[in-house]
Amino acid sequence: MIEVRALDESDILYLVRGLEEFEKDKAIKTGLRAAVNVFKVKGRGNLKNRLKHHGRGTGHLMNSFTSRVKKNKLGALSGFERPGGNHAHLVDMGTKRRVTKGKGKFKSGVNRGVMPANYFWKDAKNSEESKAINKCYEGVRMAVQRINERR
Repeated sequence: MIEVRALDESDILYLVRGLEEFEKDKAIKTGLRAAVNVFKVKGRGNLKNRLKHHGRGTGHLMNSFTSRVKKNKLGALSGFERPGGNHAHLVDMGTKRRVTKGKGKFKSGVNRGVMPANYFWKDAKNSEESKAINKCYEGVRMAVQRINERR
């Protein structure tokens, strides 16, 4: 999951001033939804580009990208659904050489491989953080504008 805490709450609250409580929540959640979608799109694009040369997999990780806005707290998450995305952290961060310990009649020291890191998710966070913050502000502003136009 990606966590970004660079938003200035006072700027968001300034945009939603004058709205009723439920309208404020709706406007803020609209902005958050736009922000986490930026990470979802960029992460999927990074993964697709980096796996292009490694043949075809099952597609479970590619199809497991998700984003959601929290219901009771102010926040949003972008990440992977389970069970399809259980291995996302292994693909992103990689693994070191893994060797079996073995007991009894089982061989010990058998190499189980290395997963080289491709940092598709980490790079999405680093490259898109400022864009996501801007999308959040823009989404809140547009939601407030729509609510005011309906009045």
